[in-house]
Amino acid sequence: MTKEEADKPLSHHPVEEKLTAQKSSESLMVIVGDPSADKHASKVLKRLKEIEPHLHIFGVGGTEMQKAGVELLFNCNDFAVLGIFEVIKSLFFFYKMRQTLLKEIKERKPAALLLVDMGGFNIQFATAARKAYPDLPMYYFISPQVWGSRPWRIDVLGKAITKMLTIFPFEEPLYKDKKIDARFVGHPLLKDLPEPSTLPNREEFLAELGLDAKAPVIAILPGSRKQEIKAHMPILIEAVKELHKKMPHLQFVFSRSTEKVAPLIDSYLQQSQLSSLTNGTIPLVKTVSLSPNYPLYKNVDLIWAKSGTTTLEITLYGRPMIIFYKGNFFSYLLVLLFKCVKHVGWPNLLAGKLLVPELLQMDFRPDQLVKYSMDLFLVPGLKAEIEKELLTLRSELGQGDFVETGAAELLALTRKKVLLTNGASA
Repeated sequence: MTKEEADKPLSHHPVEEKLTAQKSSESLMVIVGDPSADKHASKVLKRLKEIEPHLHIFGVGGTEMQKAGVELLFNCNDFAVLGIFEVIKSLFFFYKMRQTLLKEIKERKPAALLLVDMGGFNIQFATAARKAYPDLPMYYFISPQVWGSRPWRIDVLGKAITKMLTIFPFEEPLYKDKKIDARFVGHPLLKDLPEPSTLPNREEFLAELGLDAKAPVIAILPGSRKQEIKAHMPILIEAVKELHKKMPHLQFVFSRSTEKVAPLIDSYLQQSQLSSLTNGTIPLVKTVSLSPNYPLYKNVDLIWAKSGTTTLEITLYGRPMIIFYKGNFFSYLLVLLFKCVKHVGWPNLLAGKLLVPELLQMDFRPDQLVKYSMDLFLVPGLKAEIEKELLTLRSELGQGDFVETGAAELLALTRKKVLLTNGASA
């Protein structure tokens, strides 16, 4: 199969009808470790199943992969953990999962293995799988951030992985320079994010929340896991109280990103008595449960956002933000020890400079949130300048359809294995 054939739209693939007619019993193992990667991987796997309906896909994933027809041996929603020390507490579980998956490879003999994100587990699993099964083709979709921390991992990947499917354009040459086969397939957000014109306008959206569209609004994203909520909410609440004293017309919206953390966020807010903050009779603090949060990003003036993929989404909408994070102190020390980039927030990584504030660990304090928020609203031209620079960063994500390209790569690999197997048995 030529590269040109593999790159064509899947519906026009030259051997598609022939192989589908064979009703191949080949299978694909997939390992995904968090809800975000589950969502992205499910789209690629769903497309793959549309073209090769007899390909059985099994492994580790979440709800979205299950909906796409994947047989789940482990559900990633059951073992989401945070930080190095939190992972250590779960080492026995991950060891058992690794041994089970290696056994499944031996018994099922999949055509290929697809690893998605979750570098902490997937890199060592790839090494173990390569040692046990030297001829097993392995793809890695959504590369570990070897350019940001623990760069030696790229050499480990080079010994195990057949091909890297990267979501950032700059990652492809990074791997190729190390003689590792790689292809930029496109960033999922470029396909997922709706255009601003398709979302509710500011007046409509804020009116539904009972807020004044003419007054500034700060959205607050404390996180999606209970550990994050417990670490962040006390500081965020205190910052809201202090900022209200200095700028009493400001309005605030707390995002309850998942059903699992919504009751915990509500509990903190009830104890804080933030409901007493009003503009006359109008409450200034609201909550919203949106999934995804795109209408919120579009229609507020500033966002306090927990560090993570969310900050990349906010960047693509050109919304100013203050990035924060507070976690296990020893985990943070290890991150500092091994990181090789100056910044952690996506807008700052893409810009190559400190474009928006980062408040991490000891720097994450109410007074810092208040200071940077007031600067944004009171320094002439600052807000408009940041918005303009954020919008220019979209081009850093390149172009590409990760669903079509990713599925085409997997299709080419599994079909090659089918043809080789059939040839060997002929």
